[in-house]
Amino acid sequence: MKLEFVKMNGAANDFIMVDNRAGSIHLAPAVVRELCDRRRGVGADGLILVEPSPGNDFFMHYYNADGGEEVMCGNGARCSAHFAATLGLGAPSARGAMLHFMTGSGAIDARVEGDDVSMSMMDARNMRRNIASDVAPDGSTLHFMVVGTRHAVVPMDDVTSLTADEVARIGRALRHDPAFAPEGANVNFASLAPDGRMHLRTYEKGVEAETFACGTGSVASAVIFAHDGRVKSPVRVVQHSGDVLVISFEPNPSGAGKVRMEGPVRVSFRGTVDVP
Repeated sequence: MKLEFVKMNGAANDFIMVDNRAGSIHLAPAVVRELCDRRRGVGADGLILVEPSPGNDFFMHYYNADGGEEVMCGNGARCSAHFAATLGLGAPSARGAMLHFMTGSGAIDARVEGDDVSMSMMDARNMRRNIASDVAPDGSTLHFMVVGTRHAVVPMDDVTSLTADEVARIGRALRHDPAFAPEGANVNFASLAPDGRMHLRTYEKGVEAETFACGTGSVASAVIFAHDGRVKSPVRVVQHSGDVLVISFEPNPSGAGKVRMEGPVRVSFRGTVDVP
């Protein structure tokens, strides 16, 4: 079968986008892994099928690079909204296309305006603070939050000084920390710069490597820092790619509500690939 796709990225978090409104495309985990492989396939952090959803513009069916399904990806959702708008989905408005769509963790409203996508997010919830860990960096604290998907947050002095090997080594250990068993968690290393912006480095489960950006991780980290009294909404979060996501929210005892995320989305290229 020849599979048509669009390669997109949200703040350099990259995805293979596929139009599956006809419902005829069924991809085995091994095929997803091959397509996301950066040496033998198209290469991506994940693959997304845009599918029908009664009463909504579409459903975002998300796969991690390892072929496993995940309920939510923030930058993937922003790319999905942009991709769906190019397919003619959603409703036009004075400020761009407006879309309402479903993910595995709930409904999202998005506005696509050129290469900028702003969208609502599910609540940040199930916050756990100051978790004991044998593998967290010396002197650091460890926190947990669910933003559609599961996140550990490690506040640090300056994450820009972390090497890629440190992010991979510590992130991999924390991702499998018993505190987050059995599902595991994405691991976010976050710091606050003198200019008030947050800097983020993320080790993502399912990709099993550092990614250049993480939308839900940006939300989790911003909310944790807000509960520490270090930031107030909106928070500008600098991704490892250098792109900036703007996170707004209203803190509450379990995390935060009225969460929104805004940032850049770009089409990298379009293509066709043979799949079994």
